Amino acid sequence: MGQKERIPQLDIYRAIAILAVLAIHATSRTLAETLDTSMFHPFLFINKFSQFAVPSFVFLSGFVLFYNYIDRPLSGKTLGKFYGRRMIYIIVPYIVFSLAYFALKMTAGHTWGLPPLELTAKLWKYLWTGTAYTHLYYVIIIIQFYVLFPLVLWCLQKVRRLAAWAPIIGLLLQWGFVLLNKYMVNHGYWKLSKGSLAITYFSYFLLGAAIAAYYPILKKWLILTREGWRTGKGPVWITLWLLWAAAGTVHVELWFNNYTKKTVINSLWYEGFSNLHALLSCIVLLQVSFLLYGAGRSLLTRLLLSIGACSFGIYLLHPALLFLYRKLPFHGGSLAYMAAIAGGWLVALLGSWLVVALAFRYVNAAWVVFGSAPQKPKPVVQCSGEQAKQM
Repeated sequence: MGQKERIPQLDIYRAIAILAVLAIHATSRTLAETLDTSMFHPFLFINKFSQFAVPSFVFLSGFVLFYNYIDRPLSGKTLGKFYGRRMIYIIVPYIVFSLAYFALKMTAGHTWGLPPLELTAKLWKYLWTGTAYTHLYYVIIIIQFYVLFPLVLWCLQKVRRLAAWAPIIGLLLQWGFVLLNKYMVNHGYWKLSKGSLAITYFSYFLLGAAIAAYYPILKKWLILTREGWRTGKGPVWITLWLLWAAAGTVHVELWFNNYTKKTVINSLWYEGFSNLHALLSCIVLLQVSFLLYGAGRSLLTRLLLSIGACSFGIYLLHPALLFLYRKLPFHGGSLAYMAAIAGGWLVALLGSWLVVALAFRYVNAAWVVFGSAPQKPKPVVQCSGEQAKQM
């Protein structure tokens, strides 16, 4: 079976998720800088409520992979093409940016004088762990899912009904690891950097796999329509959105009490509400994406489609722009500070978006830095590419 029809609404999904990533990074310093001020709570809300961003991208990767491959024969040729494209359009840009951010770190820290062997070992560690800069761990996570993907695909193809249980299996695996890691670490046996391990995101990836496998059936429940309201789906959608808002708000308030009142509770509460909010966000973002796409050729829709199609390049580049922006001198009070944070978000978005779009349009070798060269755009879509399908 050939490649299935592309779902253009997913570019809007990517756009919303990348905007959340930028919100997290733009406000990353504000929590320490505004503690004990009236600005702290709003910035905390933006930062913590946006934590659904990476899980949403993991969910989308699972959805796109299984949507495209669930009905294809799992042959050596298929796998060879699968891994070949990802080696070229995901790993090569990752290495390029890791080297660039390594150079940035070394220059900013004035550490080029270290012995060559130490520099080499440091660079190798950064490449292997995705720590050349704070955001690159995501690529390491996705590579791990690419490695696991053929096995999971084989299981779901052999027993298609297993897809219905995939989200539960993902939750059990993820939470089994969370509990094991928490209590084994507490007893001093080992310490794992769980944030860079794929198993930490299994529930999102396998939720995406399940929805992809049953997409023709689930579509009428996922997409908000007048017909759906008339046939009684409205209460389900309202309940979903209320739970989503409540889970995100509780997660934020737990952190607010931790920061301001120094309350100490079991860390599993943070983990639990974060997981619940992110899982619900995966569904809510799908619904919002279809709603916005239904607006047709509105300016907002066209902009979001373009941002989403360029999201992988935006993701790779934006921390460098934020780094440079934060070198600018800041003067003023609360309003000026809030404007400066908003300015950082805008610079990260508009600057990286412009660079990526122009590079794809005018530079033939742009794929080396930002992934696959863009396809000819569909109507209202300004740029796209294989990288956008995976991010």
